Amino acid sequence: MYKYTFNNGDVVTSNLKQDELLRRMRRLDNLRVLTEGFDEGEGSVISAKAWRAYNKTNNFTGIIRLTPTEKDFLSYLLESDMLTDEDRECINWYISR
Repeated sequence: MYKYTFNNGDVVTSNLKQDELLRRMRRLDNLRVLTEGFDEGEGSVISAKAWRAYNKTNNFTGIIRLTPTEKDFLSYLLESDMLTDEDRECINWYISR
């Protein structure tokens, strides 16, 4: 088990190496940002799941489970012209799991 202390004082424990931990945290944060504007429905559920997983400090895994309906919702988000390549990569990663 590794223990990571961030500049703001937050401490996270995980079995993940530092680079993988940071990659998963970035991906979760990106997913949260993409879905946080939805007040109800699948978008708000996905955002809440991403937020809970991101804030887990004891044995962080960065793993969330999405239902087929939630994955369909993410597919819908891919139609936006405002997405960056990183956004598309993040959405496609969650859809494929």
